[in-house]
Amino acid sequence: MAIDDIVRKIEKETEEEKASIISKAQAEARVVSERYASAIEKMKKELEDKARAKAAEEEKRLIVNEQLEERKALLAKKREILGDIYKEARRTILSMPKQEYLDLISFLIAKKAVSGNEEIIVSKSQKDYFDSAFIERINKDWGEGAGFTVSSEAGNFEWGVVLREGKRSVDLTLDVLFDQIIEDLEPRLADVLFSDEG
Repeated sequence: MAIDDIVRKIEKETEEEKASIISKAQAEARVVSERYASAIEKMKKELEDKARAKAAEEEKRLIVNEQLEERKALLAKKREILGDIYKEARRTILSMPKQEYLDLISFLIAKKAVSGNEEIIVSKSQKDYFDSAFIERINKDWGEGAGFTVSSEAGNFEWGVVLREGKRSVDLTLDVLFDQIIEDLEPRLADVLFSDEG
């Protein structure tokens, strides 16, 4: 065998070996590429799913926050309406005609007095309403043993009276009565104003 033949044989074997190595490398590269492509696709899908979930969560949070703000605004408006109702009721009571006012005070005294001998403290601005005719009338309405009197001391309030006998006193002023009315009415008004429909 001549050297040329040996060189050709080596070149041929080298080419065959080279082709075999390249073929194997390409096959391995395809396998690795497919494996990584699959992993990349899986990671891409996971990231997209996480992004969608996070976006949905953020959207839900924004909706909940918006609903909360709407509820706060509605609650503030309802409280404003309730405040307006109280102001209007107070204004109506304060502007009662004299006789209607005295009839209401007579009723309250008859209902809240204990002995019928209480001293009636009135506001300075309404002192002239409580004359001897008023006292005679409530003493007569109370019946035997009644001895209501109007105190010489004026109360520091704008409407109503305070009944006092010894250390006991019954406050029938507008502020106290209004607080009691609000306490009684507020749950019912709140049910109407703050129900889910309103």
